[in-house]
Amino acid sequence: MRFLNVVRVGGLLCVALGAFASTSSAGNICDLRTGGSCPSTFLGDAGGKALFSTDEQHPTGTGFIDSFERVQQNGWEQGYNTSARPLEADVQMKVDPNFTRNLTLGEVGTKIINGVSYREFFLDVNEPAAANKNWITLDQLEIFVSPTASLHDYTGGTGIANTNGGTLAGATKIYDLDTYDNPLTGVSDNYIQLDYALKGSGSGSSDMVFYLADSLFTAAGADSHSSVYLFSQFGDLNLKNNNDKYESQSGFEEWFTKSSIPPPNLATPEPASLLLLGSGLALVARRRIRRKA
Repeated sequence: MRFLNVVRVGGLLCVALGAFASTSSAGNICDLRTGGSCPSTFLGDAGGKALFSTDEQHPTGTGFIDSFERVQQNGWEQGYNTSARPLEADVQMKVDPNFTRNLTLGEVGTKIINGVSYREFFLDVNEPAAANKNWITLDQLEIFVSPTASLHDYTGGTGIANTNGGTLAGATKIYDLDTYDNPLTGVSDNYIQLDYALKGSGSGSSDMVFYLADSLFTAAGADSHSSVYLFSQFGDLNLKNNNDKYESQSGFEEWFTKSSIPPPNLATPEPASLLLLGSGLALVARRRIRRKA
């Protein structure tokens, strides 16, 4: 298996950290370190079919979210969701099936934005709270669909102009963050900057939501039973914090969907229902007293 491990090319882009309109860079970098959303000029948006914004879901602890992918390694980390075991040597997914597993399209929630239906993928990053170490880069993101579960042996693309990205045998790629070239440099290298401390520091609290147009799944023939594979790579492959790419530290990064299991019905009974229940209990009590007498 061969993963992308090349020297990234491009100049530093100056990013203003003020109002929402200036928190996200145009072109190949989207800066979400002060909140907001990636602008329409971000080259990774696939013409409006992929949206990114800071987000925090509560509660998001065990039992409230459906985690399907967790990766962890210092410097940089990458992996994809699958229930296949053993895992390849070049990926850093956690083997616990509670955190890295198969995912069906039916488990991925939907949201209507400006009349368009999108699928929702939530991301929880976990990095140190120390200055600058709380920043991390989402450098690669790919979505595949397949009628087959538990696929494995992802192969990464090579070359600086990486317009083909990675492949997963038996699956169809429907989205690649790096496919959409920068018209100025010709380099396919789009990435997102995130701040662990921005949204409720700590694990179990989402930091970003990734919306992908439902039409992309439909066009690939996917239905609710189809398997969905999400490949992601965080940090700085070259370990140089080059071109505003920030290394992963000791924490893990985790993708999840909203739970499809409805919460238990804990609604308060109506007063009339309480009255009937009380009357019934009183009647039972009187009958028991009479029997004893």
